[in-house]
Amino acid sequence: MEGELSSRVRWAGLVAAASGVFLTALDITVNVALPDITDSFGTDAVTIQWIIIFYVGSSTGMQLGLGGAADAFGLKRMFMLGLVSYMVAVLAIGLSDSLALVFGLRVFQAVGNGLLIALGPAIVTSLFPAEFRGRALGIMAALGTLGMISGSLGGGALVDALGWRAIFLARVPLCLLAIGFSAFFLRLPGRQRTLARFDLLGSVALFVSVGSLILALSLGGRNGWDEIYVIALAAVSACGFGTFAVVERRVSNPILQLSLLKHRVLAPALVVSLLVFISTFVNWFILPFFVIESLGASASVWGLLLMLMTAANSVSAPLGGWLSDRANPAYTITASVMVSTLAMLVMSRLGEGSSVVSVGLGLMMVGVGTGLFQTSSANLIMGSVPPDRLGMGGGIMGLARGMGTVTSVAIMGAVFAARESSRGMSVTPDAAFILAFRDTYLVAVALAAVAVVMSFSLWPRLVERSDSSV
Repeated sequence: MEGELSSRVRWAGLVAAASGVFLTALDITVNVALPDITDSFGTDAVTIQWIIIFYVGSSTGMQLGLGGAADAFGLKRMFMLGLVSYMVAVLAIGLSDSLALVFGLRVFQAVGNGLLIALGPAIVTSLFPAEFRGRALGIMAALGTLGMISGSLGGGALVDALGWRAIFLARVPLCLLAIGFSAFFLRLPGRQRTLARFDLLGSVALFVSVGSLILALSLGGRNGWDEIYVIALAAVSACGFGTFAVVERRVSNPILQLSLLKHRVLAPALVVSLLVFISTFVNWFILPFFVIESLGASASVWGLLLMLMTAANSVSAPLGGWLSDRANPAYTITASVMVSTLAMLVMSRLGEGSSVVSVGLGLMMVGVGTGLFQTSSANLIMGSVPPDRLGMGGGIMGLARGMGTVTSVAIMGAVFAARESSRGMSVTPDAAFILAFRDTYLVAVALAAVAVVMSFSLWPRLVERSDSSV
């Protein structure tokens, strides 16, 4: 099957997949535009945060179901649908005159986002042989990361010059280019095998359960865990997961093969991924306050620091893929999580006397660690799923990533708030902030250290020893 494809076809397919990842990465510009969106609709900062929550929650909740849909209806067909729906959504959002409509369209945009994120790795895995899979995934990730760099640099300029609508409308021509290129040049090997039926009931059950959990985490972290609506959402989520488990055992083609949760490689790999994202995502929502408020740096300096982290990520991602092709990906996973743990430990030592340069060096270490991890983990996971369930594999990775980021915001945010309140009883507010900042990063270090320990269970000798003892 692999011999049917020329090198040109494979690389064209990789560019097509990367174009989708690039488009999803551009959504970082929304964070830059939030103040302008708030002023435009005459609302407040708390309300406008739902533009992020609806998007992330919907995309995460639908991820696995959309991957299953691609396994049922074809990778290219669903990838093209993802590009088109993403384009229609950003065009409509850019023309919307109602905040409620924007919220609804963000859910629609999440459909396209979920398809593009899940199917990028699936398409690359189907195109390239196993011995080159890691490098191909790394190149795709690096090209996609350019979207974050472009968004970090250009998002603010677009908002200042043309307003918040420009960050959505400017994506339309890019979507058209991606659609045209993919339609003509994306060719998948042989005749793609598809499932007989799509597990719609399982997809709905998982969306309800994951969406309710994300809402519970988001609202609980903001308003308190004892609120009745938080408890109700948690109960709905638990019932949803129970329903999902029952459905998946009964349908012939489930969106998630429950046996994979017992897989000696895949299951711990997903837990390690979840822990890594929970640990490192604090740099996106706690560190900005330290840089801007404690160090007195400007927002543009913070944007430059973010660019350094994403640039380091884009450089190290192909290296992680190359290393994971040369030897078992588990070794690179362990090394990458060690780098991330060390980076978070360095960040935990920051204080009032720290410089912007020290923050930048720490963030570059974080970028190197996450870049190495991103591709080596993807190589291991995509190589562990059946060839006809690559959409499911991409969906599983997206689900772990989304749950990690949302959990980080909810749990680590709550840890920071609790420690700041506790520390503030004996020191000044500025000192309490620094101490809470360090405490939160130490928790992140502990989580990353647990991920390091768990990563050793992925090593071939330990897996073989575990198999032989059964």
